[in-house]
Amino acid sequence: MNLRPRASFLLLCWSLAACAQAGQIYKWVDSAGQVTYSSSPPPPNAKGEQLAMPPPPASEEVLQAKDHAKRDEEQARELERLRLEREAARKAEEDRLRASQPPPPVVIEKPVYVPKPVYVQPVHPHPAVKPSGKPPALAERAGSDQDSARTRMGSHA
Repeated sequence: MNLRPRASFLLLCWSLAACAQAGQIYKWVDSAGQVTYSSSPPPPNAKGEQLAMPPPPASEEVLQAKDHAKRDEEQARELERLRLEREAARKAEEDRLRASQPPPPVVIEKPVYVPKPVYVQPVHPHPAVKPSGKPPALAERAGSDQDSARTRMGSHA
């Protein structure tokens, strides 16, 4: 509930009542340029004026102000009740929607070790080799190389 309008109204009534009791209000500007309001007359060296005060409110005006404040309080209570109802309806709708959705996925907080895949190169069978143990293209060349090596060593096979 918002009491600001009511408090402002009461403060205004109180200040008017205080002014009415004080009798007269004076306003003056001192040598520093500061404006002062007071119920006592200004000093002789300051230029001042007497302010006219409005008459205190009539009893009818006071009753109207009280009725107005009462209506404001009732309206504030009604608005607060409506706000609470809307908030409860919104919360109920959120709960209904939350219940209709599937549960959230399970999250594992502890890290899990997952090994990386290992790549193994495929094994290919070797091509057929001659008894010399060398591939066919190199076997002919190797044979001529062996003959030349034997002749250099001086032995004939």
